[in-house]
Amino acid sequence: MNRISLKKFMAAGLATITGALVLVSCKRTYDAPPPAGVPGIVANISIKDLKALDSIPYSVYHITQDYVIRGVVNMDDKSGNYYQQISIQDSTGGIILRLAGSNLNTQYPVGRELFVKVKDLYIGEYGGMLQLGGGADSINGGVTMLSPVLQDRFIFKGALNQPVVPKLVDIASLTTDRQSIYANTLIEVRNYEFAAADTAKGFADVGASGNRVARGCSLPTSANITVRTSNFSNFANVSVPNGNGTLRGIYSFFGSTKQLSVRDTSDVQFYGLRCGATTPPPPTGGSGSTITLGTTSPYTINFNSLASGLPAGVRVGTASSATSNDTSAQLVTTATQLYWNATGGGWKSLASATSSTVTQGSGNTEQDASTDRALAVRQTGSIGDPGASVSFILANTTGKNNLKFEFELQNLDPSSGRSTVWAVEYAIGDTPASWTAVTPASGSLTTGGTTTAWGPSNIVVNLPAATWNQSQKVWVRVIARSATTGGGNRATSGFDNAKFSWN
Repeated sequence: MNRISLKKFMAAGLATITGALVLVSCKRTYDAPPPAGVPGIVANISIKDLKALDSIPYSVYHITQDYVIRGVVNMDDKSGNYYQQISIQDSTGGIILRLAGSNLNTQYPVGRELFVKVKDLYIGEYGGMLQLGGGADSINGGVTMLSPVLQDRFIFKGALNQPVVPKLVDIASLTTDRQSIYANTLIEVRNYEFAAADTAKGFADVGASGNRVARGCSLPTSANITVRTSNFSNFANVSVPNGNGTLRGIYSFFGSTKQLSVRDTSDVQFYGLRCGATTPPPPTGGSGSTITLGTTSPYTINFNSLASGLPAGVRVGTASSATSNDTSAQLVTTATQLYWNATGGGWKSLASATSSTVTQGSGNTEQDASTDRALAVRQTGSIGDPGASVSFILANTTGKNNLKFEFELQNLDPSSGRSTVWAVEYAIGDTPASWTAVTPASGSLTTGGTTTAWGPSNIVVNLPAATWNQSQKVWVRVIARSATTGGGNRATSGFDNAKFSWN
């Protein structure tokens, strides 16, 4: 029999728990994931069918069959909103993998394909949600974590950068059934906002996880979902945005409460008018227009949700200078301009050069389909040449030293004959009038021209001590200070995967 009696497995459960306990450092480091290997195995059961093996509520199922599942990681522990677990999904559903250890994202980052040999693992539930683990938890119920020394025996790493596309859903269609096809999958809802009572709060509470209610405009009292955030996440203290828009996250539930776990703040794109409002919220969301770094390094920003607006604390302009900073530019939304070689000027959402689904030769269809986006600008004779800039506005850097700023500068249109030389600068205060340039430690700040290759240049900037431990705003901007040189069209320059780190 595969069904587990808790009394029968009391000793086995305790032994598994003991083996899963590991000492980890409080300081997290984020190394590049190892290169993808060739697992040499093939899935022979779907996640949906695997979960169906555990058909009796509140039981634990010991898997004795030689089954293999395949899934793509849709949430890891990089932001701290997950701890000692990751979530994977295939076309049929998703499931939590309970894994002992920290910095799991270095081995199992979002987008990594995984093959899991599930024989001798266990399926159990927590709050109604089915999970996969290393043993039967005879104390708390459900399953225990799989020990680090056993993970390579069961989990085989496949290709990186596999697409994880959110499913657009209606909250009313989500169930709290333990076999829900949406459980532990990436979902998206639109025209949502946080309840008014929650807009003055951070994502999490002091010393406790946060439960913030998101509601839809059409059914504000019934189409609700709880956004649950760990107080150990690196955005726990960030104010929730007070606008309306698109919300993404991993769907779960606890009992009858529907929940959503966001991977970072870029999953919450609330920049539009609130339900019934006539005055828009601040253009970058939140209760202000700054980036709150939080307590855990690094703070990362991707631009995959530009369709809903700019990330919090990021502003763009086309008329910045040595003594002024333009933050008034809007994103171009004209469909025919959202391609690398489109000559219309302005700031846009374009397919990122690091997207796994595009190459230099990709046409408009492939670029449209890419969910990996970059914030990009096309300069013209009247727009941004010179003066194009993207600014990152830090609320403060209190208690943070050795600040480092990293980002990808992407040359997206290799047919552009003119070259743009960018500069990285910083300033202090609410409305700075002077800016100081910083020379990057690595990377090229040139886009366009006949000698610049298509694709990204990884820019690393060690910010000076003047930016450390500041109780006021710290601005970091990338600016085209000088006019372009050369002949022909101007460049299309992309910015992606920005990161601030410190100690």
